[in-house]
Amino acid sequence: MISVNCLSDRLFELLNGNRLNEKQHEAFVLQTVSEDGWPHAAMISVGEMIALNRTDIRIALWKNTMTSANILRTGKAQFTAWWKGAAYYVKLECTPLPPLKDAEYDRDRFSCRVVSVKEDIAKYADLTSGICIQLHSPEEVLNRWKKTLEEVKR
Repeated sequence: MISVNCLSDRLFELLNGNRLNEKQHEAFVLQTVSEDGWPHAAMISVGEMIALNRTDIRIALWKNTMTSANILRTGKAQFTAWWKGAAYYVKLECTPLPPLKDAEYDRDRFSCRVVSVKEDIAKYADLTSGICIQLHSPEEVLNRWKKTLEEVKR
């Protein structure tokens, strides 16, 4: 397992906001800690998270979720992604961004700094997939994702 404090080229490729159509089936687990100290897991997609560079990530979450509340309270999150044969565990320090008055989709937005990235590749087996999703209305969702990523970058 390799541990660093920035995204690898492969992970940055996944999260750079480009070619959403090709990545529409990719989903991740975003973990936070609840008020009672238990881990809280939520699904997040490539349309809700964007890497601005190898150390700065923006996240857009639906308003008033437990995940948003946990990040607002602790300033921390971790996400797990699976991409091109590796599992990635990424710890983030998160700061809320101000609401956008002209946002088409009202989201809680966070600016996050990568604290650590662990890349996990098994020597004895190939990792062939992670969480894969099938969108019900791909065109509609991909359009929303593009707008969401543009808004979270502002």
